[in-house]
Amino acid sequence: MEINDPVHGFIGLTEIEAKIINSLPYQRLRRIKQLSGGHFVYPTAEHTRFSHCMGAMYLAGLSGRRLLSQMGLGDKKLQEVRIAGLLHDIGHGPFSHVFEEVLIEKRGMNHEDVTEWIILESEIGDLLEDDGISKKRIADLVRGRQKTKKDTIIAGIVAGQIDADKMDYLIRDSFYCGVNYGLVDIHRLIDSIEISEDYHMQFDIAARGALESFLVARYEMFLNVYYHKTVRSVEVMLVKLIGASDKVLELTSFSSPEQFLELDDMSLISRIRRIDASESEDAKEAAKMVDLLDSRVLYKSAFEKVLHTQDRFVSKVLTKRKVRQSIEEEIASIAGVNHDEVIVDVPTLPSVPYNPHQLDPMEIGIFEVIDGKRVPRNLSEYSNIAEMMKTYLDVIRVYTFDKNRIKVGKAAREVFQEVPDTALIHM
Repeated sequence: MEINDPVHGFIGLTEIEAKIINSLPYQRLRRIKQLSGGHFVYPTAEHTRFSHCMGAMYLAGLSGRRLLSQMGLGDKKLQEVRIAGLLHDIGHGPFSHVFEEVLIEKRGMNHEDVTEWIILESEIGDLLEDDGISKKRIADLVRGRQKTKKDTIIAGIVAGQIDADKMDYLIRDSFYCGVNYGLVDIHRLIDSIEISEDYHMQFDIAARGALESFLVARYEMFLNVYYHKTVRSVEVMLVKLIGASDKVLELTSFSSPEQFLELDDMSLISRIRRIDASESEDAKEAAKMVDLLDSRVLYKSAFEKVLHTQDRFVSKVLTKRKVRQSIEEEIASIAGVNHDEVIVDVPTLPSVPYNPHQLDPMEIGIFEVIDGKRVPRNLSEYSNIAEMMKTYLDVIRVYTFDKNRIKVGKAAREVFQEVPDTALIHM
């Protein structure tokens, strides 16, 4: 069986892969957009987790064929890696990471926790076990768990620093958004990976250009697509929508995989539309958010700063809800508006893909051949781009309704004036 993918071409499927794809839990991914608010800015960004996961499976297979044979591992392990790629996002809720924000707050669960739960407790696990594949093993690979030295490589193919997931979503999201930011030579990257003596992935220094393109593409996609001010406006509104709806509909109170799998983009909005707005303040808020999104009346960005910081502590502090609420209240007080009409949004990520298993987690391992021997190096030793990007990217924005934009912007500049100018990149 083959699937014609517009990004990768024809993708061949094994029998077990086809069974998984045709299962109810996987088919549900057709109804979850890859970029929850992206289509409000990029009209053709209507693609779903369904196609992305098949793309990740395909790239995991390419990487697996190259690396597993070097460790003396055969087709059985390759099949495990491909299935891990196929299932890595099976636990995403409606509107992907937007639902996850509410789920983390209410249940302390992220989409990876739910993914493992679905693999172990739903029909997906039964399909795997019936085919002689350990569902526990697949769950471990999806979570990046490393039980042996070789698992550092095997798990890293799907859940690593430069993995099949990141490679696929950069080029796929770029394709469907109609932008050129995510142009990466993924085949050059895959063909340059080798395994070090201590079982870590290293890239040939000859692929330095492809690595730099990957880092730049990731940065530009986050800044111009994922963190685009209007995309984030939609997502901020969706978070408020889901948060208010959860108090009425108990969306995050699911107790079985089957209950969770009933949630998707369409079913969620359909259930919210049936809420009686007079039922409570939360019901009124949910109805209001749906109406605003339907009419594309969005929050406006009144203030923005993009910062680079070497200190993860600064990034962590900025993402704390209580810290943001305190700032929101201060800005609202100065501007003379209701505090619920001011939203501080601070999405944060490492500019270089993060590897927690390394002493220097933002470093990318490469090697060069000297006198016939592979000598390990760090990419930042040979690339100014890699060195400059070893920071955290913090996009600080203050959103409000259009009527408050001028006074909230002025108040926000007053509150954030203590941010050092040396950290300022764009305003």
